[in-house]
Amino acid sequence: MNRGWTVARMVTVRYIGAIELPPQALPMIRSVPRSMTRPLALAAAALAMSAGAGAAPVQWAGNGHFYEWVATAVTAKEAFSQAGALVFDGQQGYLATLTSAAENDWLSAQPGWAWQTGWIGASDAGTDANAWTWRSGPEAGQALTFSAWAPDEPNDFGLGENYVVLNAPSLGLWGDYGGPNDTSYALGYFVEYGGLAAAVPEPGSWALMGAGLALLGAAARRRRA
Repeated sequence: MNRGWTVARMVTVRYIGAIELPPQALPMIRSVPRSMTRPLALAAAALAMSAGAGAAPVQWAGNGHFYEWVATAVTAKEAFSQAGALVFDGQQGYLATLTSAAENDWLSAQPGWAWQTGWIGASDAGTDANAWTWRSGPEAGQALTFSAWAPDEPNDFGLGENYVVLNAPSLGLWGDYGGPNDTSYALGYFVEYGGLAAAVPEPGSWALMGAGLALLGAAARRRRA
């Protein structure tokens, strides 16, 4: 979604996919007071998420979890936050926690994102150097029992590298990269869904979208009154 106040015809919310609002919804959205536009537009969009279009996450038979690649270059901190805001099939998303060689090898080599360098959910920020733990998902707070570090990694190079990038420098290997504001290496992030139920149930139908748009219309009418 646009980070400003303008709401374009295509409203994209990183929840499942993207939704195209009907043209008749746009005048209502634009007539709502500026201070209310963003929260109401977000609410209306979120109500329609279950009908959103987009590439479906891929399931791994090894644990029944679903995974997806988000090709957005963000900092590790942003990746943790954005992954945690995603929901699929009633499960909250989180940066992938790769706890076995089989899971790691499967994820890193998936068609469509093989060789992509992306954040996963491990970090040693705020701890002694190389005291790596999972910071996301059901394993949050647990020490790593599996790792796939590349040779000479982790090395905490430069000003400190406290987060993990998959497929760095080679397919299936891990490298430590980036402080909280570093976007120089990861091209995106890997999201996992499974073992962590969403706090709020997913909306069930486009009828709920209508309810959200009705709120927008009511706000607009109150403004004109």
